[in-house]
Amino acid sequence: MTFRRLLRLLVFACVLSAANESSAVGIWHRDYASALNEASQEGKKLLIVFTATDWIDICAKFHDEILGEPGFIEPVSERFSLLRLEFPKDRRLPREEAMQRAVLREAYRVRGFPTVVLTDISGRPFGINGYQELSPTEYADQILAIDEIHEETIASLREAEGLEGRERAEKIRLGIPELPGALAVRFYRREMEALLASDPQDGLGLAAPFRRLFADADYNQERQRLLGEGKWAEASALADRYIAEAALEGRPRQVVLLGRALVEQRAGEAEKTAVTLREILEIDPESEPGREAARLLEAIEVGTPLPEPGSPAP
Repeated sequence: MTFRRLLRLLVFACVLSAANESSAVGIWHRDYASALNEASQEGKKLLIVFTATDWIDICAKFHDEILGEPGFIEPVSERFSLLRLEFPKDRRLPREEAMQRAVLREAYRVRGFPTVVLTDISGRPFGINGYQELSPTEYADQILAIDEIHEETIASLREAEGLEGRERAEKIRLGIPELPGALAVRFYRREMEALLASDPQDGLGLAAPFRRLFADADYNQERQRLLGEGKWAEASALADRYIAEAALEGRPRQVVLLGRALVEQRAGEAEKTAVTLREILEIDPESEPGREAARLLEAIEVGTPLPEPGSPAP
């Protein structure tokens, strides 16, 4: 199941259960159901803060100095339902709450705290932000400016419907939010494919980067399916094919190899795991995947369990 479909199911479940959920703590909701209920009833979008105030100082500072202040809350809450998702250090959360937060965190590819995600009512993201040393009012202005740009992207997509060829492709390009590539393809692949179809001569020069993103997404989806079925050998072979077909080099190659190493470890192939990790180090020991490979090699030497193969790549 894709993350986008999983997110849609989560949205549907939340709509059904929202009437039974507590509404909010002050203006900040604590659960997705109540935040979505407010957004649905009042025609708002969602502002989701992924945070960890009990163990990351900058998260507490972000809340105390910006997010909890009237100068931020009052203007932003006119357009957004505000949702604050805490990830405590001890990870002690009710089971359903923990599962919901894990789904949302993975759907929006949140890798660090604090992260701010702006979405429409359907859950599609259109802006990513984080802590900045701004006043509450300045930060609110920044969020509202992102929202204004989003309204312009919506207008561009509407205008594209009556156009053809390069002109249509241009409007679609303006209608795709500025997001990290993997997040854009996860939620806006249909628009990206429509753009390429409208620009067969690749006048915008987007065919190669878009197709690379499509290939990455397809690989990750198939990999997750194989891991879910416990098909370790097939998952390793998939990684090898993807490296060859996409001619991966440098950090992208390291990331795929790192995933393969974890699969090999899960399959009980310790020697293969060590060989793969050393290959990663030979490419670049100072990159993030390189440092992770060194850490995993050290863990193998002292007998520490490695992460599950489905763990997020660095």
